Amino acid sequence: MTDTQTKPNLLTCDEMIDLGMNVPEMLEDLEDHLGPEAVWKLTSLFGGIEAYIPHPHKKAQSLAAQQLGDPITDWIYKTYGAGRINIPMGPQSSRAVKMAAFRVALLSGKSQRIIAQSLGCSIRTVERAKRELVDAGFL
Repeated sequence: MTDTQTKPNLLTCDEMIDLGMNVPEMLEDLEDHLGPEAVWKLTSLFGGIEAYIPHPHKKAQSLAAQQLGDPITDWIYKTYGAGRINIPMGPQSSRAVKMAAFRVALLSGKSQRIIAQSLGCSIRTVERAKRELVDAGFL
């Protein structure tokens, strides 16, 4: 399993923290227990909205539980209980997605002009993102 095959163009919670972004405790804890893939899955399905987490005896009838899988559903239930739970955006937030895109583009060696054009921003924004990524140790 190589990093480029399994890791989507998203930041981990730890990377977001290194970049000075606010990361909800729920996502930090989930990443610590089940890894970044669990956070990416949870936030891609329910980031920014409510998810209904069922009691374990009703898990088989729950579409959310089927989509999330047993490890994530069980962890949320054990940590927060059953019911409606607001799921934070985390790595799916616009700033985190944009910083991940800057990182990929800068690592690919594209010029700042090309990056600015492709990401719909100014060269100054690319320069600022590069400075943040360098300061956090990503470049």
